[in-house]
Amino acid sequence: MVVNCALTRKFLLASSLLLFSIVILLDFLPRHISILTFQYDRAIVRPRDDREDVFVPKFKRYHDDKTEQERLKSVDNLGRMDLIVKANSDPLPPRTFTGSAKTMCSGGKNGSDVCIPKFKQLETRLRVADNYKLMTCIIQKSMSTVMTAIMCYLYNERAFTEAGREFARECTQIRFCQNKNEFGQVAGVRQAFNVTNKNETNKWRFTMITRDPVDRFLSGYVDKCIRIPHGSGYCNGCHRNMTCFILSEYDRIKSQLERGHLFRSFEDRHFFPQNWRCDLYREYNNYRFLRYSSDPSGTLLDDLIPILKEQDVPESSIQFIRYQLSTGRTVHSTVQSEARTFYEQRLRSSPFLLEYIVQIFYYDYVLLKYPFPEGF
Repeated sequence: MVVNCALTRKFLLASSLLLFSIVILLDFLPRHISILTFQYDRAIVRPRDDREDVFVPKFKRYHDDKTEQERLKSVDNLGRMDLIVKANSDPLPPRTFTGSAKTMCSGGKNGSDVCIPKFKQLETRLRVADNYKLMTCIIQKSMSTVMTAIMCYLYNERAFTEAGREFARECTQIRFCQNKNEFGQVAGVRQAFNVTNKNETNKWRFTMITRDPVDRFLSGYVDKCIRIPHGSGYCNGCHRNMTCFILSEYDRIKSQLERGHLFRSFEDRHFFPQNWRCDLYREYNNYRFLRYSSDPSGTLLDDLIPILKEQDVPESSIQFIRYQLSTGRTVHSTVQSEARTFYEQRLRSSPFLLEYIVQIFYYDYVLLKYPFPEGF
């Protein structure tokens, strides 16, 4: 009996300790989890200043911080006009071929061999708003960020606006529709949304922003080779020398064609012909081509709005797009810089450099209906 009483007391003591531990644990855990949650939230949504009532979502903070960092680098790099002028002081020879671009690229003894052919398959990046039967081709240096934002908004207007997203703060690294409305070939869009015959194709609008080849080249060169250089051997090792870059890029395209393989490097994506993108080799006749504009609230809207109305996009959504496009340029814009003015004057005044530009982009001029440079 004594043994039983002792065992009973030990059992009751252990039970009491267990119950006490459970009570303490139940009281501690919620508060600990709350602290962890608060810390996690603070990491995702951080205050812009010392006021505890002012918070900015992570995507806005990321964009604004990145933009400020790029702005400071841009001001410094674009402002080094002494180095830019020095790197481009070499005299330029006369052009090799005389006569028109058509003669140079489609006639004569060796004319067709010097110009880059059409409709190679470099890369396809598509954005879709299937509820309106809209698809757009994304090409670097042809308003790719703006069109990605527009198509993301149209893909789900409510989710985009409720998340507080803005066109001017969309960028590749934190785009709202990443992996949601994105395709790597037109055939994928056709299969996903049953666009399998001519009748269904006619219900859709395949769009693509195109840009004058000289303008696109200059924008890409000043942005990627001067404003924010990419890598230690950036721009084919030519750095600030535009002549070196144009000639080396031409040779790079020719050598890749001879090997039968396109490498799709950083430079390739920004400088290879526009007609090599988005399955144009078999979908060219199904695309509607829109004009690039340095002010997207101008020419782009003039071309885009009729298409949106054809696809029954509500007027309220069109007005939202109009407002968003009027809020400012992306950080990549270089059109107003002194460096851009210098490089443009050097390129457009040189028949030798323009000859290479025409040889590279001949079919962009022809297929996308841009006038050749003066003298060609």
